[in-house]
Amino acid sequence: MSNPVPKAETEVERILAEYTRNDGTGNNQEIYCYANPAFLFHMQERERAILGFLRDRGIALQGGDVLEVGCGTGHILERFLEFGCRSAMGIDLMGSRIREGVQQYPRLDLRQGNATQLPCDDRQFDLVMQFMCLSSVLDSEMRRQIASEMWRVLKPGGAILSYDLRPAPKLGHAISRGLRFLLLEKQNDKAASTERSQPIPIQPLSLSDLRSLFPDGRMEYRSVSLDFNLARFSEFSTWLAHTLSFVTVLRTHYLLLVEKPG
Repeated sequence: MSNPVPKAETEVERILAEYTRNDGTGNNQEIYCYANPAFLFHMQERERAILGFLRDRGIALQGGDVLEVGCGTGHILERFLEFGCRSAMGIDLMGSRIREGVQQYPRLDLRQGNATQLPCDDRQFDLVMQFMCLSSVLDSEMRRQIASEMWRVLKPGGAILSYDLRPAPKLGHAISRGLRFLLLEKQNDKAASTERSQPIPIQPLSLSDLRSLFPDGRMEYRSVSLDFNLARFSEFSTWLAHTLSFVTVLRTHYLLLVEKPG
């Protein structure tokens, strides 16, 4: 009788299979590009939220060392060098994404690997961040191990920056569906295409989930990011998209800062 496959190993295989299939569709290149008004609005809105949050908390990026787990090609990480960080390291399971990133962003230190075992020293980074990585891990123990490693490599006085999907408020979901009926037929087709192109299972993380992952730090959060399908309004009215983004129940993510005592 063969030995059972360890749960963590099975989860790694699932993640690799899901993202390999998703990357193979080619849909991401059409949706997640700056030629798409919804993506442009989403990225600019998120960057303003991040920089404003860090400024309000007195966290300076200038001269800091940053690590991103689940970095993909490193396109987000590269921006943090532009924001003033001294060095930027990223780790991702997908070898294809790392190879692409090495070609595109030679300033980054990109490595293929499993974030449950980071190839980093204790207390090495001023900022450790993740964007939709933790919610992509369905196994709660593996998620906890990743968070523990992020905390281990963080310097005292440093901060975890987390951006992840939050549980959808029922009211927000209903309003979003209603507003999407106001979109033009062509835009509705785009929204449907967006939904079809995202088959990867995601586990939204509540505030209690996030607190349990980083129990030893001082946590502050903000709800951010207008529903991606509603961000399509920015194609014909940036003012309308910005107005909708002020409605808390229409925001789909939590932006979290957890400061490590130092």
